[in-house]
Amino acid sequence: MNAGLNLTGYSLLGPSGADGIRYTWQIAHGCPLVESAAFNCRAKIPVSHEDRAVSAYTTSVSAGCALSARHLACRFCRTGQALRYSGPLSSKEISLQNVLMVLMDTECEDHPDVCQNQREFAYMGQGEPGFAYSQLREAIRLTDRVMTQLDQRVFRHIIASSGVPEMIDSLLADLTSGFYGDTRITFHFSLHAADGRHALMPIERLYSHRDVIPRLTKLYETTGDKPCVGIMLFKNLALGARAPRYSTNSETLEKIASLLDPKCHRISLCEYNEWGDLARNDPVTPAEAAQMAELLKSHDFEVKLFASFGKRENTACGLLGGTSPTFEPGGRLQSRYQQARRLVERMSTRR
Repeated sequence: MNAGLNLTGYSLLGPSGADGIRYTWQIAHGCPLVESAAFNCRAKIPVSHEDRAVSAYTTSVSAGCALSARHLACRFCRTGQALRYSGPLSSKEISLQNVLMVLMDTECEDHPDVCQNQREFAYMGQGEPGFAYSQLREAIRLTDRVMTQLDQRVFRHIIASSGVPEMIDSLLADLTSGFYGDTRITFHFSLHAADGRHALMPIERLYSHRDVIPRLTKLYETTGDKPCVGIMLFKNLALGARAPRYSTNSETLEKIASLLDPKCHRISLCEYNEWGDLARNDPVTPAEAAQMAELLKSHDFEVKLFASFGKRENTACGLLGGTSPTFEPGGRLQSRYQQARRLVERMSTRR
């Protein structure tokens, strides 16, 4: 493996790492840090068809976000607004993050409950997978090969995107052709708004959400898994002194609901994490969030309320911004890093 992605350190999430670990990487000296995270928060959620639970991992596909290089970065996201885009990661570098995190979890003495969990990899860290699909598809297959070698079960891979139609078409072609075999691939569309979406997510000017949603229906028809539509819970979101404020409310949710089909799509309501001086947001109370979920359920949608883990450490949704790690990698972590590199290199030569 080329010396591309080097491990620089880690931070504990929650008291004594109860919520998980954030790992930091760097593709070259002077480049912003790349981040991935292993969350313990899913360890107690049972898998319906097996008596095993799922550990969740968030993986980056680039250093920074390719949308920022195209002047299309989401205006509420720290990754796109605060980090300089330093380039895509290779399939090996994406897979390396997955393998290192799993290796560390399989021998976690402080949280032994995660050792035997199934593994769920979500590509929603730094970067827009819609512009990294060619390397991501290979990274998924490479990760699966290593997991088989380690006798680890993969529950699924989640591809999260703000909506790149060409990428979804490529994903559909791969799913139809059997490229992924029996691996479960699910899709998360970060919609967040309908009317006025371009003001929050400039990618709307290039790719309309109205071109993406029909493709979500095709994904459901192909896989039987409902794609997830993500909606941030904004409340008086301020993105600058002169910008109009935006709120997620019954009116905006009704508009979004009218675009979707509960038979084909499910919805995730996500806690928004404000950061710095460029984004201010009033907190949404649990009662308000529950009320919005009930509104969508009244339209027969499957709805999940998603609360962020790692918020305090700036590792939650929208907060990945190259924060320096708390700890340097010790001998055990360095050993597992080298093991992960060897495994990825070895499995990359197999077909």
